[in-house]
Amino acid sequence: MAPLIARLTRRPAVLMASVMVVAAALAAAAEPPPAAELGIGFLWYARSQEAASRLDSERDFVDLILGGEKLRVFDEVRPPVRVVCLSLALRRHAVRPFPGVAETIEMLRAASIDPERVIIGYNPERAPGITAEELDNLLESVIAAKEMADGFGCPLLVGPGLREMQQREELYPQLAKHCDIWLIQSQSLQMHITRELKTPEEYRAGVERIVEMLREGNPEIQVFVQIVAGGKPDGDLFTAEELVERIRAIEDLVDAVRIYGGSPGLLNGVIDLLRPPPPGEAAED
Repeated sequence: MAPLIARLTRRPAVLMASVMVVAAALAAAAEPPPAAELGIGFLWYARSQEAASRLDSERDFVDLILGGEKLRVFDEVRPPVRVVCLSLALRRHAVRPFPGVAETIEMLRAASIDPERVIIGYNPERAPGITAEELDNLLESVIAAKEMADGFGCPLLVGPGLREMQQREELYPQLAKHCDIWLIQSQSLQMHITRELKTPEEYRAGVERIVEMLREGNPEIQVFVQIVAGGKPDGDLFTAEELVERIRAIEDLVDAVRIYGGSPGLLNGVIDLLRPPPPGEAAED
């Protein structure tokens, strides 16, 4: 009789434990996955290299126009950080002989660079080095750039100037279908013509409107946003706190932020604020 009573008294406890385990599992399943860390990127040059050494996320990147000794960027920037190889045109032009998308991919192939380390960046703007025909036929040009990037085996980033896109916003959904990443050059969304900063709420509204148009055409597209930090090397226009306040206003909308200009100290300040060390590490420092 005693063993039977013992078994009966244990059953409620066992049942309760099972219920608690199931409840915990359901609660864990209901929790949304942690948000991916916002990527950080900027131009790779001599004075930004110390800040670049702090990048460590698969969404982080540095960018540059490839050529000459700049291929060493692949030795100095550690994976999973990627390198955005920028071109203003599909092919090199005599008037401004920077490498186009075609020549950039030729250099990467000749150097046996792993495509997984690369993003091809196509930034067509009305400037010497790109024909009016290429820019006027932007959709066809982006399709051509995508074919080149696919042939090499890496993603394509497209980022025309906002002034150019303001004339044909109806193209955003179609263009988004033919690239993997879009870069919003958000200077005019970030500040007034006087260079006075717009509020974080104003900035978010401007960015969100473009993101919605892009994702209407391609729900899977990644969006990077360029935010201006300085007008000249070491000529900071804003503080790290001012920039990060606006970055935080859009971080749930986009995948990465590109910091345009700014001193090495400002780049490091933005990284410090966006990625503060864990409390234990901060105390040790």
